Amino acid sequence: MLNKNLVLLSYGRETEYRRAIFSILSFYSWSTSDLKGLRILIYTDHPQFFEPYLGHIPIEYVLLTEALRKEMLGALDFIHRIKVGVIDLTFKQYPNDHLLFIDSDTFFTEDPKMLWNGFKAGQSFMHTKEHTLEQGFQFFNAINMGKHPKDFLDYISNRDFTVKDKTLRFDKNDYSWNSGVLGLHTSFSTVMPDVIKLSDEFYANSKWFVSEQLAFALILQKTTDIVPTEDFVAHYWGKRQKVMLDKFIAQLFSDSKNRLTEKEFIINLTLKMKRLLKDDLILEQAVLALAQRHWKYGLRKSLQVILRNPVKVRAYKELLLAVK
Repeated sequence: MLNKNLVLLSYGRETEYRRAIFSILSFYSWSTSDLKGLRILIYTDHPQFFEPYLGHIPIEYVLLTEALRKEMLGALDFIHRIKVGVIDLTFKQYPNDHLLFIDSDTFFTEDPKMLWNGFKAGQSFMHTKEHTLEQGFQFFNAINMGKHPKDFLDYISNRDFTVKDKTLRFDKNDYSWNSGVLGLHTSFSTVMPDVIKLSDEFYANSKWFVSEQLAFALILQKTTDIVPTEDFVAHYWGKRQKVMLDKFIAQLFSDSKNRLTEKEFIINLTLKMKRLLKDDLILEQAVLALAQRHWKYGLRKSLQVILRNPVKVRAYKELLLAVK
């Protein structure tokens, strides 16, 4: 039986550390499968912050030194390239093991046994299927942020790319997948040089901040069957959702530190947080649509807000302000 690595990257500030700790606690609390063969790796610049909270779980810390961080950033100084570097380094250290990378701003909301036991050649996991590249450009263009997506589409159009000695083509009908979760079979280790190369090419020619995500998504959808994981992993990547849940987690660490080892306590919290996250995403969609005068979509989303939270006064205030 092959070992499996659960990998997180968390550095720079306490908010990031708390996110990663809660993510691991949620994984550990929800898991009912035998975790024999599990290795949890945290790449961080501050292992000492984690140890008081995760002492009951076997963790291996990889010190993210300034030199290693700069090496992973690459010549383009692309911040998200560090994620690619962490995955690549893990495969180099453990070439015969499967790998599950999760962003620190994630938490599990169901038993991950389907994911944990689902590694097989020709299959991969990502968080969720977002939109076609063309739809992505249209969305960003509508909010005056279309330059980088357009530059990206212009770059990939009618261009050949080489992945493991095979020629691939990408176009506007291919999909962007969110990379908050990346489940990679051990055989994918040999593809990592191509992921690094495409991440660099995409960013150099578009400066789009999701270039590393697009490199993974495009290669994986052309070479594997991607399985979505949003049913059992929540990902709060949006700015306002981060603010909300960071505040929630900070309060948890302050008021309930002694209960963080209680699995049932963590499970109940993740279910509460999942609903908070869903509610806020719908409210944000409604507010944005109303502010941009997309009345039909905005009213539909507003109705969802009201039905989910009929007594939440703050939500009504936000909706009214958006209309004004």
